[in-house]
Parts: sequence; structure tokens; C-alpha cells
Amino acid sequence: MYFETWWMIIARPIYFYTKLKEESWKEKSLTFLLIGSWILAAAAALAIFIVQFVPIGSTLVEGITGLKFLIILPVLITLVLVFYLITFLILGGVLVGVFGVAFYVLGFILHYTYLLLGGKGNLNRMIQSSLYSSAVVLVGVFPVLFAVMTRYNLLDLSLFRVGYNLVYYLTVLFVYGLWAVAGRKAYGVPKWKAFLGALLPVIFLLIAGILFDKIALLRLEKWIAPLK
Repeated sequence: MYFETWWMIIARPIYFYTKLKEESWKEKSLTFLLIGSWILAAAAALAIFIVQFVPIGSTLVEGITGLKFLIILPVLITLVLVFYLITFLILGGVLVGVFGVAFYVLGFILHYTYLLLGGKGNLNRMIQSSLYSSAVVLVGVFPVLFAVMTRYNLLDLSLFRVGYNLVYYLTVLFVYGLWAVAGRKAYGVPKWKAFLGALLPVIFLLIAGILFDKIALLRLEKWIAPLK
């Protein structure tokens, strides 16, 4: 059910928001955001495990073979599951909190922006639409995959940076259109006002993307530097 809705938002956003029936944002739309956040957390936790824990664990069992390895195998499997579960739960909690607040606040911003532009609609519908636009967070799986590939020498660090930025800015462009469609359907504004109303959060995303590229991405590259 989740992926069916996700695909409709991504592939047919105009149809989705046209057919979307208003209901409390605390129901299906919130559930949709929660599921997407936990899916991304699962992928990110797996990447962290592969990038950090696997190299460390391989040094601990280096030289252990045969019967000795079979004896410690249950312990290794238990440790793997424990470390992964801890990482998954921490990341899941963080992503749920961050995305939940971000898309809720986004709904507020878009609601009052479209009211100022002469639209007529209600806050609940805009928050509901905003939460459904969280479908774009699953695109985060691609940078996660790029990080793993870089760590294991399947992708150059410079190409990782290019790939990350390409995915990020294409996502921003897509979600800009998504928010404009949602605003037009919820407030009945002309197309140019729909895009104008969605411009403010997009500008914020562009600035955040530039800052992340200049500051955080350099530190991330050290963390995923190819193994020697």
C-alpha cells in the first residue's frame, strides 16, 4: 500500500493531489511519512554497518578459520544484529523527528503563503499534502548507496560528491513542482501563484544544499574514504 501511494505521488503527482480526499493529517498522511522515514533509516543503518562495522569486524576475526570460526559464528551473528538494530532505532527516531517537524512546518508556511497570494484553503489540507510530499525522502537511498560504493573503491570520492549533488538538486527541483501542484489543488490559485508560493522553502533547500556541500560533505568524504 505504501509503495503504491509512493509511486502515484512520484509518477502522477497532479492526478494524486487532484484525487486526494481531505482527512486529518494525523491519519494516513502521517503514517505515510513514518513509513518512509523508517525505510530510509533501515537503508542508512545498513550502509553505516557496511561502511564502519564490517571493516572493524573483519580485523577481529582475521586468521580465525575452520572449527574456531564456526564456534564464534553465533556470537558474530548476534553482535551484527544488535549493532544494526541499535543503529536502525537511533536513526529511525532521528529521521522521524526531523522529517515530521520539517514537513509539518512546511505545511504551515505554504498555507499562510497561499492565503497571502489570495488562495482559499485550510491548514489541515495543506499539512496533509505536505506530509505526502515526504515521498521524496526515499531518494536518499541513492546517496547512501553511493557512500557504500565509494568506501569499497567502486566509486571515486569526486564522483560521490557529483552524484550526491546531482541527486539532491534534482530532488529539490521535483519537490518544487510537487509543492506547487499541492498548493494549486488545495487553494485554487493560478499556476504562477502556485509556483511562487512554493518558492520560499525551495530557496531554503538550495541554501542548505550549498552549505552542506561546502561544510558537511567534506567531513563525510573522510568517513567514507576508500579502504586501503
